[in-house]
Amino acid sequence: MKLTKRLAILYLALVLVSLLAVPSLAQENITLPATIPAFNQAYSNANGYWGECEMGTNGCPDSIATAGCLITAFSMVLGYYDVNLFIPREASCTATARTGMDPGILNDWLKTHDGYGKCGSDIGSCCLEWTHLPPQVSTTQYVNRSENGIASTAERVIDESLRQGYPVICGVNWGSYCHGSTTQTEDCHWVVITGKKGETYTIIDPYNRNKDDAAGVRTTLDHGTFGSYTIDRYVVVKGTVPSSRLSSVRLSLSLSRIGLTQATSLTIAGADPNAQMLLYVRVTDPHGNVKYVYYRSAGDANLSHAREKRSFYPAARSFSNGTFMLYKASTAGEEPGTWTWEVWAEDPQNPGATYGYNITAYTIRSSPAQAARGIAIALVLAIFIASLIYVSILLR
Repeated sequence: MKLTKRLAILYLALVLVSLLAVPSLAQENITLPATIPAFNQAYSNANGYWGECEMGTNGCPDSIATAGCLITAFSMVLGYYDVNLFIPREASCTATARTGMDPGILNDWLKTHDGYGKCGSDIGSCCLEWTHLPPQVSTTQYVNRSENGIASTAERVIDESLRQGYPVICGVNWGSYCHGSTTQTEDCHWVVITGKKGETYTIIDPYNRNKDDAAGVRTTLDHGTFGSYTIDRYVVVKGTVPSSRLSSVRLSLSLSRIGLTQATSLTIAGADPNAQMLLYVRVTDPHGNVKYVYYRSAGDANLSHAREKRSFYPAARSFSNGTFMLYKASTAGEEPGTWTWEVWAEDPQNPGATYGYNITAYTIRSSPAQAARGIAIALVLAIFIASLIYVSILLR
């Protein structure tokens, strides 16, 4: 009876551990198929600046640096969708004709396309007219109905949008600091959600305190420029989802053996010779132990192994199409059983999204001595289990 109770307690403990482990197993990493350009709304004091450009129309007193977080966020997403606008010299803040996409170009375009409207009783027309954005994109607005964290409905909508390749622009606040410095109680700042990493979201914060840097800050929702952000309103921006420059990459592993020498070759096809990529090679031994194969340095002739994720080469590089030797070594002394090799590529600007994934495996047969040793171990285990059963019967 005591043994039965102990087994029952052990079973319950295992069930509890499994239940506690479920949330961590459910965490998902989501990445967009291409990189979103990062812009800094405060960028000034350089050629092609936009931070000091006046926003809005009809005497709006704002500048992009002080109030342009939303249009800067939209310029990033429009750049992601490869939307390019032309601004003639007479309509340009910089007094030069410009083509492309950045906060200055979008601001100038909105001024000449009724893109700004009134903001309540504020002076001038400073607020973005959502229906007057460039026609290549459409928007759907939602409200996060949770004052702390993200409501489950909002999380589902954001996650599904990211999976489909649609970025999400969010109005955020950061607690008492935000509410204490303005009469506005929500949407105090706008950021772009670029993906999901565990329990938080990756974002580009359009405010970078370094005015000489044209790039916004790539960070996470809980580590924004102004603090840990809470989402108020969020906007799914849909357009033609771009494909990564690595989307056509195809990787293929092939194995060959001469005697005890095992050779692993990698064939690359569809690679853009101008595209940089990170190559990953992962090996799983017969016991399920996973290790990454990598070179410690560019000139290293010997491969190393690590449990943590490491790229095959120490830095991103471009590849030519063709076949090259990946690994060559003797199988003498290796553990008998099935060895699995995996290979894939990742965009260094968009880590986590895999391209060209391929998997292969080979089996090392046991030698007669190893087989005899395995049989002996199995017999010992069988005797041990039989002894436990016999003792438990005697104790009843």
